[in-house]
Amino acid sequence: MLRSVVHPSLLVAIFSVWAVTSVAVGAVFLRRAPAVSLALFGSLLGAIAGFLIGNADGPAEVPAYTAVGASVGLFSNGVMGMLTTSPRPPSDLLRRAALLALISAPFTAGALTLLVRFACPLYVSGKGSGFCNYQGIDLLGGWVSGVIVAFLFDALFVAGLMVLSAHEAGRSESAGIARTDAARSSV
Repeated sequence: MLRSVVHPSLLVAIFSVWAVTSVAVGAVFLRRAPAVSLALFGSLLGAIAGFLIGNADGPAEVPAYTAVGASVGLFSNGVMGMLTTSPRPPSDLLRRAALLALISAPFTAGALTLLVRFACPLYVSGKGSGFCNYQGIDLLGGWVSGVIVAFLFDALFVAGLMVLSAHEAGRSESAGIARTDAARSSV
């Protein structure tokens, strides 16, 4: 009966979609906002590390460890990216992407909540619950809310990186326009 209730393959599908999306968005912004790309790639590496750490002593708490690892990778690589890389114009693209990230985050978090709750229903415990088990204790889906809160903070951080990158790219645009104007006036 437990196997018909718990859907661990849905957790794998959720992770796979998130990983592919992170890599795709990171690839899109690699030239324009390298800090965003580094953050997203770091998030993927952090999630894998979190999964391995969480799964080391059994499957309990794996989604929570994965979410924490993803956040740590996102923040550390994002900060490192902002300190070591510089974005490229146009800044409008980055501002629109940040706005899209902010607008879509609550809807994505809602969908993620429903999917995770379907994959790991409340009041499921025991050996057969696998990744849906939180150390053998049902915390009324407490780990689910932690995963969703981490996702929302991560989305805000990515949007913030995009805004900072847009600001830096805007300064580059302004400097480029000033150089062009100076060159024209000297001719």
